[in-house]
Amino acid sequence: MFQVQPSPRPVTSNLETFRQTTTVAEVIIERIVEAYSRDHAQKDGIYYWPDPLPTPSSPLAPDPLILFRPDKTTQRLVGENQDRYYVMPTTIREFLTQRAQEEIKPSMQIPLGLVDKPEQQKREILFVDLHGSAGPLTGGPLLLAGAQHSGKTTALQTLLLWLSACFTPDYLRYAIIDPLHELDCFQEMPHARNEQGVPLWTDGSTDDKLIQFATLLQDMLQQRRTTFPGLRWTENTLAHLWENNTRVPQLLLVICHYQNFVERLQAITALRKLAHSFAEARTLGAYLVVTSGEVHFRTIPSDLMGKFSTKIGLLLNESQRLDLFGRPPIIPDPIPGRGLVLTPDRRTYQIQLALPIAGITENIRYEILKYELGKIARMQQQQTLSV
Repeated sequence: MFQVQPSPRPVTSNLETFRQTTTVAEVIIERIVEAYSRDHAQKDGIYYWPDPLPTPSSPLAPDPLILFRPDKTTQRLVGENQDRYYVMPTTIREFLTQRAQEEIKPSMQIPLGLVDKPEQQKREILFVDLHGSAGPLTGGPLLLAGAQHSGKTTALQTLLLWLSACFTPDYLRYAIIDPLHELDCFQEMPHARNEQGVPLWTDGSTDDKLIQFATLLQDMLQQRRTTFPGLRWTENTLAHLWENNTRVPQLLLVICHYQNFVERLQAITALRKLAHSFAEARTLGAYLVVTSGEVHFRTIPSDLMGKFSTKIGLLLNESQRLDLFGRPPIIPDPIPGRGLVLTPDRRTYQIQLALPIAGITENIRYEILKYELGKIARMQQQQTLSV
């Protein structure tokens, strides 16, 4: 980062100088020290009393949490050199090279950030498991609920970037309903097309568009059943097919801003049917992720809400937290990307979600994300050709 040197200040009075150099937080700290010294604290049994007291910095925001560590090329695009915490301390290129040497197995465990577990005095990586690697009760559909600019779209970018890096199109396809065009950068990925090259993306701007898209996806699910007649699909069937060199890709459905379709009767009818189909098709290798700005039962009915085994709430008010979690849990800091998660074991934790890549502004991150996705597509194509 280039640092701009401050211009010389004109000579001012002591009062004006105080106003220019002293923050409100510093004034408050000074008055606390005057009224309640370290000696007073020790008499009251408080022995940890730093001197001087720490002054909050501005703005009060945590250091960004990043999914992948940027390489040298990306670092120049990022435009910052500050150290960050990386969920996966490896570059995308290094990760892709390592994955190419591994035996690829079905997995829908996605690292989305960090989870706080204060009773165990530790923080862990937040893995969302859409399949259920430890059994059918440990995985399932994901609901991301939150106000505008709370971090829902960023979480989807992180999720889709991870899956794009983990799997070639032979092993993963994702279908996206994106009414606000926030995930346009994933449209050109080969993962967003079916085997015939038909795009698995729509903005659902008309009822006909959405119904046609829902029909296409329902046909893809049905094709899995008819392609293997007599096969009893279980949680392990997809892994067995892959072991026998039968490439049936995992299929992820992402529905963005579910609340936008509620007032359109034909659209929401088709969408609910589609969401139920994917929520109940985990054994077929089909998975569901939904985002919504509203969580009231009129938006997401109870029969669909009950399908989500993992629920993440970001910047929700008290009523919304009650609707989503069933009780008013601890309120986290009102910071985008910070929120609560209800896990399949019905426990609630505070979380910090990761950005997909580094970048000092949202627009810069989006451009770098497009660059990284292009890199992933090219490297995977080269690896496929070499095989």
